[in-house]
Amino acid sequence: MAYDASREDRFTRDPSDGGRAAGTGHQRREHSKGWYWLFVLPFVFTLLPMIYNSSSPELIGIPFFYWYQIGWVPITVVLMIVAYRKTR
Repeated sequence: MAYDASREDRFTRDPSDGGRAAGTGHQRREHSKGWYWLFVLPFVFTLLPMIYNSSSPELIGIPFFYWYQIGWVPITVVLMIVAYRKTR
């Protein structure tokens, strides 16, 4: 097998990257995978109808059944933004 100097350079430190080793990005991604659990919340709380299967309380004349589900839309957006920023 021939010696490939370019392969060795991938695992050495580069002064232009702020002193971080080449493998630290993978470790950071592994550490931040816990933030993906935020995606479970909307599924759990919208796929269990026994939580919101009622018409009261009403909000501006809209039954609880509807505004509970619609309320999860902006909550899910916020959770996705948080997970995206913490894992990128």
